[in-house]
Amino acid sequence: MKTYVYLFICCITIQNISGQSFSGLELDNFSGINSLTYNPANVVDSRFKADINILTLGSTVTTDYFGINLSNLIDNPDGFDFDDDSVTFPSQANNLYLNVDALGPSFMFNLAPRHAIGITTRVRAFMNINRINGSLYETIADDDAFDKDINIDMENLNGTIHAWTEAGLTYGVVLVNGKNHFLKGGITLKYLQGAGAVFFNSDRIDGSYDSAGDSITASGDLTYGQTLDDTNSDDDEFEFGSGSSGFSADFGLIYEYRPDLGDTKMDTTSLKGHNQYRFKVGLSLQDMGQLSYESVNVEEYVISGTVSAADFEEDFQQGLEDNYAQTSTVQDVDIQLPTTLRYMADYRVNRNLYLGLSGVLSLNDDTSPLSSRRLNYTSIVPRYESRLFTLYTNLSVMEYSDFIWGAGFRFGLLTVGSGSIISNLITDDSRAADVYAGLKIPILQSRYSQETRESRREQRRKKKAEKKRLKALKKADS
Repeated sequence: MKTYVYLFICCITIQNISGQSFSGLELDNFSGINSLTYNPANVVDSRFKADINILTLGSTVTTDYFGINLSNLIDNPDGFDFDDDSVTFPSQANNLYLNVDALGPSFMFNLAPRHAIGITTRVRAFMNINRINGSLYETIADDDAFDKDINIDMENLNGTIHAWTEAGLTYGVVLVNGKNHFLKGGITLKYLQGAGAVFFNSDRIDGSYDSAGDSITASGDLTYGQTLDDTNSDDDEFEFGSGSSGFSADFGLIYEYRPDLGDTKMDTTSLKGHNQYRFKVGLSLQDMGQLSYESVNVEEYVISGTVSAADFEEDFQQGLEDNYAQTSTVQDVDIQLPTTLRYMADYRVNRNLYLGLSGVLSLNDDTSPLSSRRLNYTSIVPRYESRLFTLYTNLSVMEYSDFIWGAGFRFGLLTVGSGSIISNLITDDSRAADVYAGLKIPILQSRYSQETRESRREQRRKKKAEKKRLKALKKADS
């Protein structure tokens, strides 16, 4: 009985559902091909002759329902215990967010001093579950919950799970290159192939569970659909190239203020090997577009009346069909991509020390059941940056999870980081977790021009000759 009521009250909204990436990395001037996923203008006037990504993986999960004590989880040899290792924050409208991002084989290179292109391949997946009644779940999670009556009250539930692949072509151009002012822009055009989507929504479900009569009296509505083939459970999975394809675009601009930095070690004849700005700002508009799926099965239920709990114990969906008015339709469905406005600012303290700010503003409303959505956040990112090595820490305020603190590094070919690792270790109620790692082959711009290299070689040759001459004179005197 407990299983049924849990399914009816909560999982009615997620029936048939199965199955802050790279935080801190976006400000590193040597992040190369990865930086195109934040702002396509980064492709041009970069610190690279070329950059080749082998594989970069990242995943983020966050919720405002519960937080975990990660340090206890690590130290506990018996594994995770939800009651002991978590703290709950139930409300009438709890949320869950999951993002998986894989940047596959990709590369970028310069076409000319003011022009560059990049080609990227990527696999992405989003889960947005919005306005689940966490207080109701807290009530029915008690061992003796079903020995008493329970009120049911849920409004404006919705959720979307969506996965797709994309291949992108990025072009960047220097728009202004003045004495102190520099402006560049970029665009990425992406071809998308959908892997599948699952979605649900309900304007309201309210009523009560009667423990004496083992029955539920409820009213409301429920709509759910999926692009997956549920006629055979073995085939009920996401498949890339499932028949849906489309296009999307990213646009970006970056402005740099470039005064005389007074850096005597900067070779003014080969500035592409150096960061030339004192201050820069950037804006980008990402993931403009949608994926359309044809012939999607959509089920709509009008929930009304009193039903026996026993009707649902064996087959939940059959219980819905037997007890409530149902409308089944085949529709074309458009899933909105996670359209986002990104912003950044970066201040150069000296050649190696920087203080940056970055953030995301979602342009999709969380009330839509047919929409993937990024979480809003703002980060402050101090960092040490050099050609070989970058170390950074990010202090962020993120939707659902409030404050998070993370760190990461880049060393040669390898990048590893987490936007939440430090806060996860020092707090007992962390509500966000993420990790990313990448491997690539960077081909950096030279720090010195051809003229400077030849001059330095000539100076070394002269010093060597002078040393040889003095050695010969000393030998002759002896």
